[in-house]
Amino acid sequence: MELERADRDVAAAVADLRALGSRVDWDAHRHVSGQRGLREIEEQSASPLRDAVAAWIAWLTAVRVSQPAEQRLHAALADARAVVRLERDQQVDLRGIIDGLLAARTPGEARAWIAALPDVAAKMEEPERTLRETRAEAFRRLGIDDPSARFVGASRSDLVSAARELIASTDDLAHEITSRGEPWPIDMPWRLGRGAKEGWPSRLTWRTAAALVPGLEPKTMPGAAMKGEPPRALGAASFARALWAIGESFHHSTRPKTEPFSIREPPLDPRPSRAGFVLASALGERALHARVLGLSGGRAADQARATVASFLLAMRTDAFRVAQRGGDADDLSDRVFGAALGWPPARDEDFPRLVAWLASLEVIDALREREGDDWFRNPRAFATLRDMSGAPASVPEGSVARLARRFEALLG
Repeated sequence: MELERADRDVAAAVADLRALGSRVDWDAHRHVSGQRGLREIEEQSASPLRDAVAAWIAWLTAVRVSQPAEQRLHAALADARAVVRLERDQQVDLRGIIDGLLAARTPGEARAWIAALPDVAAKMEEPERTLRETRAEAFRRLGIDDPSARFVGASRSDLVSAARELIASTDDLAHEITSRGEPWPIDMPWRLGRGAKEGWPSRLTWRTAAALVPGLEPKTMPGAAMKGEPPRALGAASFARALWAIGESFHHSTRPKTEPFSIREPPLDPRPSRAGFVLASALGERALHARVLGLSGGRAADQARATVASFLLAMRTDAFRVAQRGGDADDLSDRVFGAALGWPPARDEDFPRLVAWLASLEVIDALREREGDDWFRNPRAFATLRDMSGAPASVPEGSVARLARRFEALLG
C-alpha cells in the first residue's frame, strides 16, 4: 500500500466519520479500517508517515468494529426517559434534562431536574459499558493494550492517577468557592460563571467571542472555519467555551497544508484542546476584564476570579471523567458534583483533554512572560502561539501540583 495514497484515504475516512458519526459506510473505507491494511503499512520501512498512517488505521479499525455498539448506544440515548417532578410530572430525555437544568431559575427547580438525571444515566450504563468493552477488545486484537499510551503518549494508569490527584488537591478550594451564597445543586451558577456578568458582548457569536482577544487579527481569525452555532450565552463560561473552540480551529490553521493529514491531525491529539484552553484562559486575566470589557480595577479582579472559578469546576469535571476509570465513580461524583449522578460517562476524548489541561500552563506562562498580562491584545502573542502549536502536548513533571497551585493563587 502506497503511504501517500493511504494517507489521503485515511483523511477521507476521517472526514466521513466527523460528518456522519456512527452512520459511516465503512465498506467504502475498509482498506484503511481493517487489520489487513494495518499489517501492510506496518510491514513497510519505519518513517514518521508510516507510523502516523498506522496509528490512524488502528484507530479507524477499532471505531469500525465498535460501530454496532455505538449505534445501540445512540438508540438507547434516544429512548431513555425519566420523570421530572415539577408543577406537573413530565417524561424527559437526557437533552431535555440538561436544557431544563440550564434554564432553572431557582435551586429547587434545578434539584428537580438533577433528581431525574441518575435514572436516565442508569439506562445508558449497559450500552456505554458494551461500547467501551467492544472498543477495548478491538484494540487488544490489534496489539494495543493501552490506547491512551498509544495515541495520547501517556499511560492510562498515569493519567487516572493524575486525575485523582487533581481532584484531591482542589477539593478544599472548590468547596470554599462554591459554599458562598445560596446553595445550588452541582454548583450551577459557579460552573456557568454567572457571577461574572458585566461588560460582555450583547450577543455571543464566533466573531464577538474572537473580539475578546483583540490580538487575534481578523485576517488570522479562523472564523470561516468555525462550523455550527456557538454556545448559548448562559454566563462567562459560554464565552470561554466559544474561545476554546476558536483556539482549536486556530491550532488546525497553524499546521502546514503540505503536511500529510495523518501527521497533521493524529487521533486523540491533545494539541487542539491545549490551544483552546490557552485562548480561553485569557478570560481569567484581570487585564481583560479591565481593558477589553471596561470594568473598574476592583470589579475586574472580582469578575476574573469568578471566571476562573468556572474554569476550576470545568477542570474537575474533566478530571472526574478520567478518574472514574479507576473505580469509585459514585464517591468521586459526590466530591466533584455533590451528588452521585451516574454521569457524565467516560469517553475516548477524556484522556487528551486532561493532558491538554496539564500541558497548557507552559504555553500560558510563555505568553505572559513575553507579552505581559494583556498578551491577548498583542498579535505577537498569537505568532508565538502559532510557533508553539506544533510542539508535542506532554505531561510535564510536577504539572498536577503546579496546576492546583495556579488555581489556588488565582482564587485565593
